[in-house]
Amino acid sequence: MKDLTQINARAMQIFLAVLSEGNFSEVARREGVSPSSISRTIRLLEYTLETQLLYRNTRAVVATDEGIIYADAFRNILQQLDDTQALIGERRQIPGGRFRFNAPVSFGLCHIAPWISELSNRYPALVLELNLTNNFIDPLADTTDLLLRISPMKDSGLHGRFISNQTCHLVASPEYVEKYGTPTTPEDLSKHHLLVYKGVMGIQRWLFMRGEERIQITPEPRIVSDNAEILIRAAEDGAGIILFPDWRIGTLIKQKRLTEITMDFEASIGVPDQSIYMLYPGSKYPSLNTRVVIDFFLEKFGTPPYWKCTQITTDTSDSISHK
Repeated sequence: MKDLTQINARAMQIFLAVLSEGNFSEVARREGVSPSSISRTIRLLEYTLETQLLYRNTRAVVATDEGIIYADAFRNILQQLDDTQALIGERRQIPGGRFRFNAPVSFGLCHIAPWISELSNRYPALVLELNLTNNFIDPLADTTDLLLRISPMKDSGLHGRFISNQTCHLVASPEYVEKYGTPTTPEDLSKHHLLVYKGVMGIQRWLFMRGEERIQITPEPRIVSDNAEILIRAAEDGAGIILFPDWRIGTLIKQKRLTEITMDFEASIGVPDQSIYMLYPGSKYPSLNTRVVIDFFLEKFGTPPYWKCTQITTDTSDSISHK
């Protein structure tokens, strides 16, 4: 085997990034270098280890059996380095080092991105890595320090802090309501202009609940899009009715740019009882970095969070286990 001192943390990170993305070009774009530079790093790593780590073809790259083994080892090594750095930071009582935070795209743009600059200024030794994705994230496999998740409570082996229940609202512009009136039952929606989100699973279904009664409809849309911002803008412009969670449209309701359509039903998008949490892997007691980031966003969100249209009574002061 060659001199292993040629293997550094950056080479390990690039190799893991290539595995995650499945190609050199996207990693090169993120790193601000050429794809050939990424390819050279991988070739040098393979030369040093005397092992082929990747199968390459015109469409993607995948790990060899040896590459999978080394990937696990590299993750462990990098995690140990991060843990050691975090420990040193704890001893100095100064948050610092790389901190990876993952959140859903729309929520992250609305409620995380606006505060990132202030968070960085408050803790200048933290190197913040904010990743926005709607894909499922395993914080252990993806080495994520903090994960914001919107989902029903279930056993995930994670710990964290409850932020808020997610409440959905039927809304339209004041101009639309004045022109077309308001539906009073779920059945009335068939007579209105509906603006509907379409994801990878197809048209989003709308669920209405009243006691034990459940009414689920597949809306017939006047406008359909896979982009929430397009639908919200169209609703503001008077194009029709949307059903969205409070964290996305609560501020617009408060500003009277959208008017809530009330029924004797509780509305939901697909799955009821969804809540917002900030979750972290590992010990029940978060690291200093995780603790200060959670506390920062809880401070900014407020209790109840600033996007809520109505008060909530759930106590958010205690840590929870996500089960």
